[in-house]
Amino acid sequence: MIDLQQARREAAERYHAIGMSYLPEGWTFAFRKSLSGRCFTARQHIEAPKPVTRKALYIWLHECAHAHLHSRTAGGNRKKPAHVQEYEAEMWAHAQMRQSGVAVPEAMTTRAKVYVARKIRQAVMRGAKRIDPDALKFSGGK
Repeated sequence: MIDLQQARREAAERYHAIGMSYLPEGWTFAFRKSLSGRCFTARQHIEAPKPVTRKALYIWLHECAHAHLHSRTAGGNRKKPAHVQEYEAEMWAHAQMRQSGVAVPEAMTTRAKVYVARKIRQAVMRGAKRIDPDALKFSGGK
């Protein structure tokens, strides 16, 4: 039992260190109690759960992706459609987890695909003229 508790503490410390290493320089953050996140690019501020579990780390990295890819200070393009921004954030979070040696469970990938599919449906309902083919393929759409 003690070994399991120690392993969990060590994993939490590792995930936290990984997550904080991706916070862009000069950005502020706040930890949320819920497993949800937001990236406020204009304020350079991220709100996400403290990255001490694999799921919380993934959400944290997804929000960091928006900061790295879509903020004006990072040279990002905020004019991209929301479904493209979300697809890119999902792919970036997956890549950073794997690069850091943290496995991405299939259920997490499935959830990401469902999320991107929802953003695509919203874009279509709002009259989008074009859906990004890579995002569509990732989401399992046709």
